[in-house]
Amino acid sequence: MSQVMEPAPNYDNAYVRTLFDKMGRTYDVVNLISSFGFSSLWRQQCISLAHIEAHQLVCDLMAGGGECWRPVLDRDASVISIDFSHVMVARQDSLRRKLGVGVDVRCENATATSLDSQSVDAVICTFGLKTLSSEATEALAREVCRILKPGGHFSFLEISTARGWWLGPVFRWYVSTVIPVIGKMCLGDIECYRMLGRYTNAFDSCEHIVDTFNKAGLSTKLRSHFHGCATSISGTKSA
Repeated sequence: MSQVMEPAPNYDNAYVRTLFDKMGRTYDVVNLISSFGFSSLWRQQCISLAHIEAHQLVCDLMAGGGECWRPVLDRDASVISIDFSHVMVARQDSLRRKLGVGVDVRCENATATSLDSQSVDAVICTFGLKTLSSEATEALAREVCRILKPGGHFSFLEISTARGWWLGPVFRWYVSTVIPVIGKMCLGDIECYRMLGRYTNAFDSCEHIVDTFNKAGLSTKLRSHFHGCATSISGTKSA
């Protein structure tokens, strides 16, 4: 019996922006519930791999609702936060006022920011890679290399398909079927989170983008988290 192939996800910027505008108010809650708390742990691991030190300037790309801010700020570092979803940026503004911190929030595309070249010490990103086309991923890698100072660190993490694990098929079913139901319960719209499952299946893992980041001038290492349910790339820009 032949397997039915899903159509390729829509990577158009306007479409992805609208998707996250719709999910903006529930995205972090659905992530936390549907991952059984692992999304928070994985963010912590991603930030640790960026080797952030006190008084450094950190750029959080595709920053969502600012979920990575607190661990970075706890390291006495400063944050520039970038996302192109207007709803996510509005949530970041609310969080900034709540925390009373001077985070620099910008509504911009992560692949072409207004940041000066060689202006940040570290770049982090969690759960944003899967919605990028191969061309956009190449542009992102070049942008990370451009804005990083020589010797600067980067760390990106994304939910993945766990294909090397004996429970991988169960996990992929969970991502494609159960998470959209949780999204519907929280948001009232199953299609947004069903689309995230399609993005995840198409992305597969960070393994296929290691060469992309290396070619952009970044020394890149791949890591697997919890049997491949998430993967990450991290490394440095040559000094």
